[in-house]
Amino acid sequence: MSDQQDIKLSEVFEQDSKVTLDENARLSFAKQVLFWLILLCVAVFIAHGVYPDNKGVSDVFEFIKIGALPLVTLVVSFYFPNSK
Repeated sequence: MSDQQDIKLSEVFEQDSKVTLDENARLSFAKQVLFWLILLCVAVFIAHGVYPDNKGVSDVFEFIKIGALPLVTLVVSFYFPNSK
């Protein structure tokens, strides 16, 4: 058997250390996530148009349609809320 030791996070990290991202970094990250999600969605939509009888492409198309598009709207609404 190997010797296993518990690691106490309080000894590894300082108590008052916090990981923070400034607004520009969060916005940049959101833009990157949206870009790759939209690129993936467009690629799957094109593949579904070219190969509509392919079962695998149809399954991925349904997954994107049901899962990824609501995720994109969630990210957009979180990072770009109504400013009223």
